[in-house]
Amino acid sequence: MRRWFLLPLLAAAALVMTAGTAYADDPPAAQAAPAAQTFGIQPATATEPDARGTFSYAATPGALLKDHVAVWNYGEQPLTVRLYPADAFNTDSGGYDVLPDGKPSTQAGSWIKAAVDSVTLPGRSRQIVPFTLAVPAQASPGDHAAGIVVAVRAESKDAKGNAVTVDQRVGSRVNIRVSGDLKAELKVENAKAVYHPSANPLDTGRTTVSYTVRNTGNIRLGGKQAVRITNVFGSIATGNAPADLQELLPGNAVNYRFDVSGVYPTLWGTAGITIDPLPVAGDKDPKLVSDVSKHRFALIPWTTLAALLLLALLAGRWWLARRRRRPLPGAAAKPPVLPVPVAAAALLAVLVLCQLPYAPGASAAEPVGTLSFDYPKGHDDDSIDLLSSGPCPDPANYLAVRINGAGFPAEGAPLTGTVAASVYRVAPNGGFVLPLANTLKVVATQAGSGPLKGDYTITASCRHKVKPVSVKDFTAVLTFTDPTNWTTAAVAPAGMLHQAVAADPVPNPAAGAAGSAAAPAADSGVPLYTWIAVTAGLLLAGWLAVPYVRRLRAGRTSVEEAAE
Repeated sequence: MRRWFLLPLLAAAALVMTAGTAYADDPPAAQAAPAAQTFGIQPATATEPDARGTFSYAATPGALLKDHVAVWNYGEQPLTVRLYPADAFNTDSGGYDVLPDGKPSTQAGSWIKAAVDSVTLPGRSRQIVPFTLAVPAQASPGDHAAGIVVAVRAESKDAKGNAVTVDQRVGSRVNIRVSGDLKAELKVENAKAVYHPSANPLDTGRTTVSYTVRNTGNIRLGGKQAVRITNVFGSIATGNAPADLQELLPGNAVNYRFDVSGVYPTLWGTAGITIDPLPVAGDKDPKLVSDVSKHRFALIPWTTLAALLLLALLAGRWWLARRRRRPLPGAAAKPPVLPVPVAAAALLAVLVLCQLPYAPGASAAEPVGTLSFDYPKGHDDDSIDLLSSGPCPDPANYLAVRINGAGFPAEGAPLTGTVAASVYRVAPNGGFVLPLANTLKVVATQAGSGPLKGDYTITASCRHKVKPVSVKDFTAVLTFTDPTNWTTAAVAPAGMLHQAVAADPVPNPAAGAAGSAAAPAADSGVPLYTWIAVTAGLLLAGWLAVPYVRRLRAGRTSVEEAAE
C-alpha cells in the first residue's frame, strides 16, 4: 500500500511538536500596536511620588505593612485605568511578567490590597493610592515577588479591518523577603546536546546545546553561564554563552539554546554547562555556589559512516559475484587482489589518521611561559601593558588574554578578544607587548565579580585561528591588597616594554582586529601533517584499487572474446 501521502502530515506534526518551548535567545513575538495612551505608576509616600525604583520589604511572617503608589496620566485627555496586584513570574525566555487581570493570584500578589480597583484621572494629573501588604503567618522564608499594575483596555482594528483588543499594562515590582533560612541555589536541568556534522568528513561540525536553569533556592538570583564541548581526545570547544541571567525568581526557570562550533566527531563527547549564581542588584552575596552539569552525547561522523556503508555494499556485491563465478578446473590462476573488506578497513584507518590532528589532547601544549608588568604596583583603574616571555609557536599565531580568580567564572573573564599576534609590538626578548583593552575595574564590573581581593592569574594563550585549544600559555599573578590596589612580583626589565619595535597603529584588541600591514598569511586551520596523511591515504586507495580495476577489465575482455 502506498503511504507516501502521509509524509506531509508527519512533517506538519513534527513542526507543531517542536514549536512549544521558548528560549532566552529567541526574538520576541510580534504584538499588535498599542493604543495611544500614556500613563504610569511608581512608588510614593502619602503626599507625593518618591525616588524608590521598586517596592522592597523585609518582613516577618504575619507582618502588616502600609504603603502608597502614584498613578499618572501623561496625556491631555481624561483616562480611567484599572489598578490591581498580581503574582510575578519569569517567562520561559527569562523575561519578568505578572499575571493578567482576571487570573487570580495565589502567592505574593494575593497579599496586597489596594484601596481602589480603578482610578479616573484628568489630563496631565496623578493620584496617590494607598495599599496594604499582609504577610501570612505561614509564609515561607525567602523572596516573594509581585507587581502592582495599572491597565487600560482599548479596541482597535488591524490592517485587514479585524477587531483587535489591546490591553496596555505598566507596573511597579514588589519584592518581599520573609525572614528565616535563606537558600541561594541555581541548577542546570534537562541538558541536551545534538551534533550536526559537516558534509566534509575532515571538517569539524557544530553542536546545538539546550538546557534549563532553575532557581531551586528561595531568593532571587542572577547568573553567569559557560558551555564547553569536550571530545574523547580532550579537545575543547566553547560557545558564546548567553547574556548574564539578570533576575530569576525562586521556583522559576529559563530555557537556553545555542550552537557551539569547532567540534570534531569522536563517536561521543561531553557538554559541560556551568552556572555561576550572582546576587541581584542591591543584594549581598549569600554564599553562592556554582553548579556544573555534564551531559554525554553522541559525536557521530555521519558522512564517514555513509562512506563506510557504501564500501560495505560494494564489498557485499563483490563477495556475491565471486561466489557466482568460481574458477573452472585447470583455469589459469588470477593475480591476487586485496579483498574489498580489507581495503575498506585500510581506508577507514587512513581516514581516522587524517582526522586525529583536529583533536589534540591537553598534552599538546608547550611549556608555560611568563607575563610581566611594567611596574610592581598599581590601581584597579590603571591601564595595563603586559610583556610575554617569548613568541607564540608556529602556526598558533593568535592570542587571547583572560583573568582567573575570586568572583570570576571558572574559565575566567576575557581581557582581550582572540587577536592575530601581528597586531602587537615585538619586544627585544622576542615577546609581545599586550595592552589590555579595559582596566581591571571595568572588567570586574562587567563580570559582576564584586570587590577584587586576593590573587588573580592573568593568562595569554596562543591559539590557531580556528581551534580554541591553547598551544602555549603565558601567565602572571597579581595580588589585590585591598579592593583598589594591587602588587606583583612579575616585573619586566626596566624599559623593556618601551623598546618594543614600533609598528603601524595597533588596532584595538577588544575589537578583534585581523591584523596590520605585517599580518601573517591566512591560517587554513589544517596542519601540514594532515595534508601529508590525506595524500598518503589517496595514494594507498589508488594502490588498492589498481588490481581490482585490472581484474574487472580482464573479465570484460574474456566476455567479449567468448562472445566472438
